Amino acid sequence: MSLIRRRSLGVLAAVAVLVGACGGGASPTPAPASQAPSAAPASATPAASAAPAEQTLTYAIDGEITLLSNGLNDVPTGYASAWLHAQLYRYDASLTPVPDLAAKLADITEGGKVWTLTLRDGLKFSDGSPLTSADVVQTYEIARSPNCRYNPSVCLSSVLDKVEAVDPVTIKFTLKDPAVTFGTLYLPGIYIESKAAIDASYAKFKEGTSKVTAAESKAVIDKLDAIDKATPADGTPDYSPLTADMEALLAKAGIALPDKAAYTDDKGVLDAAGYANELATGVRALDAQFTAPAIDALAAAYPYLSYGTNPVGAGPFKLDQFKPGESLTYSRNENYWAGLPQISKMFIPIIKDDIAGGQALKAGQIDWKYSLEGTTYEEIKDAPNLKFDEYPDFGFFALYFNLRSGQLFADKNLRQAVAWCVDKPATVAAATSNQGVAVYSEIPPASWAYPTDLQKYEPRDVAKAKSLIEASGWKLGADGIYEKDGKKLSTVVAVRAERPNRSKFMQLLSDQVKECGMDIKYKEVDFASLLNMLDNFPHVNAADPASKRPFDAYFGGFSTGYDPDPFSLYHSSQCTTKEQPALYNYICYQNPEVDKLIEAGLKEFDQAKRATIYHDYAKLQAEDLPVFYAWSDIARQGLAKTVNSTAGDLPLDTPTFYWEPEKLTNIK
Repeated sequence: MSLIRRRSLGVLAAVAVLVGACGGGASPTPAPASQAPSAAPASATPAASAAPAEQTLTYAIDGEITLLSNGLNDVPTGYASAWLHAQLYRYDASLTPVPDLAAKLADITEGGKVWTLTLRDGLKFSDGSPLTSADVVQTYEIARSPNCRYNPSVCLSSVLDKVEAVDPVTIKFTLKDPAVTFGTLYLPGIYIESKAAIDASYAKFKEGTSKVTAAESKAVIDKLDAIDKATPADGTPDYSPLTADMEALLAKAGIALPDKAAYTDDKGVLDAAGYANELATGVRALDAQFTAPAIDALAAAYPYLSYGTNPVGAGPFKLDQFKPGESLTYSRNENYWAGLPQISKMFIPIIKDDIAGGQALKAGQIDWKYSLEGTTYEEIKDAPNLKFDEYPDFGFFALYFNLRSGQLFADKNLRQAVAWCVDKPATVAAATSNQGVAVYSEIPPASWAYPTDLQKYEPRDVAKAKSLIEASGWKLGADGIYEKDGKKLSTVVAVRAERPNRSKFMQLLSDQVKECGMDIKYKEVDFASLLNMLDNFPHVNAADPASKRPFDAYFGGFSTGYDPDPFSLYHSSQCTTKEQPALYNYICYQNPEVDKLIEAGLKEFDQAKRATIYHDYAKLQAEDLPVFYAWSDIARQGLAKTVNSTAGDLPLDTPTFYWEPEKLTNIK
């Protein structure tokens, strides 16, 4: 199974970016073709076909469901969708990529550019239809399209040159350049989806769009393009004057309009520009049906297909019922390649509040909660009916600085002043109740590439912070806050609501930086508003939407992959723009030397040499300080003691402890 996150998620349900086996992480370099095993390890052999009747599992998630497909755009949906799907590789309990739908690891030739894979015999989707190379090819063709609307972390236009079906069970991938991450991130990170189901869903989409003519679509596109042309190079287009036109066009085409609630603040004020921007994305997807090659038209339409809420996967379970805002119900997939799952039914309620979810777990109302905040864990850790999976988290929480020209923290002196003004270890300890570990890079302590000897901005030095601020021309005002050109050194930072450790960290940071003449407040905002801010360029501050200005900084988290490759987060090419809003480099970090190191890390197959490359990368970034890293969690999942496995004791020290989901049991 795989958990990946699209766009923002930044926002650790506490990201994205890619996680396999329902987790994510740093994986060893793939073995050369000559060393590749001929079959899956013995632990991946099918489970016994007979399963106890009606074993059920209640598995809580903490947010709304978006798309149960490769187009998912948040962590809760990632965890929910992972049970429905399978991919070519998955991660085992040691975080090593092993064959899933593939019969063996890829044969890698031509210096790492050509990867050839063979599927297992007799694979089927949950609806009983055969899974063949045609399904793999279409899945990856969509991923390599310039119009890819999968999670951006697995869009492959810059990676994959072509994908071909050699025969019904053999697929040949040709990369643009050698990339070790194709095996450590992408093969475990992309769900193989039913071509027949996607095509049927797309046919229904086309029925609706056929009601619109190419001329009608072009008329609205021309108006959008005119707004783009009239917008200054350093400005942001405002499509809101075209809202009515776009709504009418999309409605005529049968494309669902965006939910206005997601663009409305707690005072009932609609972010008209953000809403219009999402409408414009839909209009461009519609126009692609008239102007783009067939696969690119399909890729553009992908997030609007009904398939997203009615998927046909090859994972251990299938979807029975979806109640938006409430729950999901699954039943076991009788066609699962690894054997009939022991669990016959899964019920997945949405419990957004972490403490409430923890109490439900303690009370026996749910069997599994995939994440526990430190405060919640402390409240329930001694419950005799529970056990906990604990491991160093492959993810981090941080204060992200918007580096675009004109934003407050585009000035490196101010970023470094924040770092010098905050006692990070003490602040992390207080905010997380000692459940977090202070970090100085996005590469986590548990990674083989974990960097040492970084600039840590410790111990706290108020005088140094003030000297940096004053070196940039700021003068201390009568109220103790620096001023420059009539502007206060002041901003408000968006923080996800119902996550007390994040708010506490920001409150402690706010108190400390005030001593250094900086006014950095924070505001809790709902998850949807935070996603809206990150998903839509120019990233209007969700903590102050009335300003209509991009955020200066925001506080959030990101799940990193088991492979330390930071391309999607920090390579200059991944900077979000009005043309490419759905990427991860929201802060627009651009450093040519960092880019070179990131590119070198992608092409180096020797793990020790890769580690050196990432150490050098992290040192450069620590000096630039585009992100003030805060902490990585001691990650925990809470389970009822009844949750076990036919394979033996669950290894409760890894995120992939349930990498063989068909063997999970819950006998009460």
